[in-house]
Amino acid sequence: MNKLANITKEYRIDIIWLSLIAMTLLSAAIAEKAEPSLTITVVISVIIIVKARMVIDHFMELKGASPYIYHLMNAYFYIFPLLAILVWLFPAQLAELTQLSP
Repeated sequence: MNKLANITKEYRIDIIWLSLIAMTLLSAAIAEKAEPSLTITVVISVIIIVKARMVIDHFMELKGASPYIYHLMNAYFYIFPLLAILVWLFPAQLAELTQLSP
């Protein structure tokens, strides 16, 4: 029974790893072929979030870590794609806000 559980766990990790590779290749293909648009930016942002959650949950072993660290890592991967979408939507306003000189 325990041997079967280990095989199932290894099989699940392999599937997650293959999914990460597939999403990476999909992102690269989109970046090479698609015209820049809000839809493409949202799709890439969602892929970033899904990939990050998979890595954090299954490969970084942060589920057992401090909730502060776990949620901070998750927040980073939600905030970064959100900022990418905001830059697409409001480029002039964000450029004005981030200028060093008035």
